[in-house]
Amino acid sequence: MKKLNIVGLGIGSNNYIHSAAKGAIEEADCLIGARRMLESFEFLHKEMFESICTQDIIDYIKHSKCRVFSLLVSGDSGFYSLSKKITENLLKDHEVTVENIPSISSMQYLCSKLNISWDDVKHQSAHGRDINIASAVMFSKKTFFLTGGEFGPREICKVLCTKGLGHVNVTVGENLSYPNEKIITDTAFNLSLMNFDSLSAMLVENREALDINIGMRSIGDDEFIIGNIPMTKSEVRTISIGKLNIKNSSTVYDIGAGTGSVSIETALKLSCGQLYAIEKNEEAISLIKKNKEKFKAYNIDIVKGLAPDCLENLPSPDCVFIGGSGGNLEKIICEVLKKNKTANVVINAIALESVNEAIRCMEKFKFEHVEITNAWISKSKKIGSYNMMMGQNPIYIISGKGSGLN
Repeated sequence: MKKLNIVGLGIGSNNYIHSAAKGAIEEADCLIGARRMLESFEFLHKEMFESICTQDIIDYIKHSKCRVFSLLVSGDSGFYSLSKKITENLLKDHEVTVENIPSISSMQYLCSKLNISWDDVKHQSAHGRDINIASAVMFSKKTFFLTGGEFGPREICKVLCTKGLGHVNVTVGENLSYPNEKIITDTAFNLSLMNFDSLSAMLVENREALDINIGMRSIGDDEFIIGNIPMTKSEVRTISIGKLNIKNSSTVYDIGAGTGSVSIETALKLSCGQLYAIEKNEEAISLIKKNKEKFKAYNIDIVKGLAPDCLENLPSPDCVFIGGSGGNLEKIICEVLKKNKTANVVINAIALESVNEAIRCMEKFKFEHVEITNAWISKSKKIGSYNMMMGQNPIYIISGKGSGLN
C-alpha cells in the first residue's frame, strides 16, 4: 500500500519546519509540490514531481513505482492548501493512505506578532478565489486575508475604500519569518496608496463590526432617514424579502431602490453576499447613501441609472426585488433571466395595471411557483385613550422563480 504525507512547511523560514515534518520528508521516496517548495530539499537527492494540479498529482501517485510520497505545501497543511482536494480524492482509493502533518499558518504567525488571539478571526483566501471583501469585514472585528493574484493588499484596501471602509485598521505582513520580514499597520486608505508583494498576509480590524445576527430583526420605518421619496413599509418589506428566499451568500438586485429601506434590510442578512441598489433619482440616491452609512451596510453598491440598461455590467443575481420598473418591467425581467435563468424575482405593485403587467411577464417567461399576495396593512394609532386602526395603501406582492426554460 502506498502512503502520502501532506506536509505543512510552516510560515517560510526553515526554522519553522518542525521535527514531524522533517521526518515525513526524510521518509519519502518522492517529494511533490511547487518548484519553490522542492528547491529547499534538492540536497536530499530524492525523486521529485513538480506540480500543484490535483489530478496530475493523484495520477502520478497511482502510477509511480515509489511507495512513500510527501506533498509539500506552504504554511499549515489544512489552511487553504491542496490538502482538501487531494485527501477527498485519495481516501476513495483504498490503495493509498493519507496523513496530514500540520504546521504554523501565516494567520497564526501574523497574529502572534501583533500579540492578538486568532480564535475569533474570520479568514479568507483571495488567492485565485472569488470573495466578498466588504461583507467579510462588515460582520467581523478581525478578518484575515491570504492575498495573491489579482487581489494583493493594495487592491483589497482599494476595495475597502470604495465600499466606505477606508477608515479600518489594516496590517500587512510581507516575507514573514525571513530576515527581510516587513509588517506595517495603517488605515485601509493609507495602505491603498502603497505597493506590496502580491503574496502577503493581511489582517483587517473593524472595531465597528456588525453583529452577525443583526439581519434577524425587523427595522422600524422610523429608523430610516426619509425624504420626499416613497418608502416600502416595514410589514411589506418583511413579506417581500421573505419571498426572495435569499441565502447569506446571495447576490441581490434592488431595482427602483427609493430610500434604500429594502436594500438595507436585505443587505444586513447577507453576511457573505452583495446587494446592488439600482436607482435613477438623485434625491433617492442621496438617501440610500445616508442610510447605508447609518446602518453600516457596506455590502451595498449603489448603481445610478435606469434598468435594464444599467444591469449589463453587474454580476449574475440570485434574487431580484423590483420596487419600481419605470415602465420597463418586461425588459428588466428579460435581462435578469439572461444573467440567471432561475433567479428569484419579487415585484411590488399598487396599481392594478402594474399587477396585470407583472402577472403577464411571469406567464410569458414561464416562471415557476408564482404567487400573488395582497397585503392590506392596518396599524394602530393612539387617539386620546383609544387605539384606532389606520389603513395603509393595499399592495400586491408578486413572486416567482425562473424556470430555466428561457
